[in-house]
Amino acid sequence: MTVSIILVTYNTRQMTAKCIESIFEKTKGVDFEVILVDNASIDGSKEFFERDSRIKYVYSNENLGFGRGNNLGFEHASGKYIFLLNSDTLLVNDAVTEMFNYMENAPANIGCCGCVLQNREGKTIHSYYLTFPTLGWFFKEVVCFSIPKLYNPYKKDNKRMLQDSYPLEVRQITGADMFIRRCVIEKCGMFDSDFFMYFEETEMQHRFFINGYKSMIIDSPKIIHLEGASQKGKSGKRKNLLRKCNRVMRSRFIFAKKMLPKFQYVLFRSMHMMMFPRVLVSLSPVKDKLETISMLIFGVKLNSEKR
Repeated sequence: MTVSIILVTYNTRQMTAKCIESIFEKTKGVDFEVILVDNASIDGSKEFFERDSRIKYVYSNENLGFGRGNNLGFEHASGKYIFLLNSDTLLVNDAVTEMFNYMENAPANIGCCGCVLQNREGKTIHSYYLTFPTLGWFFKEVVCFSIPKLYNPYKKDNKRMLQDSYPLEVRQITGADMFIRRCVIEKCGMFDSDFFMYFEETEMQHRFFINGYKSMIIDSPKIIHLEGASQKGKSGKRKNLLRKCNRVMRSRFIFAKKMLPKFQYVLFRSMHMMMFPRVLVSLSPVKDKLETISMLIFGVKLNSEKR
């Protein structure tokens, strides 16, 4: 097998089905397999996808999160290349073949590639970072949360991406589309199981980097990323916002503790106190405030996370 495409789904049956259809519709120039890991969905996904003979369907009895879900998918993969693709994406062209052709002709130290993602309107959206997170980077993220109208790094990144020239060496490709050599994974490992969601692709690509492998962005593959499409209604959006806020913070704490010098980690914990005002104003009821504040102070929730 040449390319193993791994998708992870959790209660997004319709969106995942559209993603899979786009893969089979657009991919013509390379042989591939689709491995779908279902993180204990209860929306009829199991009954729907286990009947699809085109794919390898792997059902997990618990929600493993993004990283561990992909790790499970990798156990069933046989491809020379591993394509980690979000289930909330749509292929616009033969993106798989475009990435395969690039990697086949690239130097062996190019361990991973991705593309410039689009939103549903065809506009360029956040797809990569030029650096790994530093204390200053984390500070900007905190400011972005605390005073969003003052600073929006993603808006700035999206504008810059329109001016970048490709192929472009980057430090991190977002986890939505990562086309990786199997030999790199076998040497450096897949995702760190300490992360449930967010920053796991950052930590993994940092391992690639320190082992001498580069990550590249190319612009010939065209992929739409429907980030946030699974949220339903105002209540659903608020709950998803709270869940994302807590998960991002927890993963940020894990990453910072692993990567930053101890004195920088102490400063990192302190600057998160800037987030208190917006947490107190924007979140309700009281339980939500307490859960998020516990994340700010201790890096953990009051109760174990319901995944």
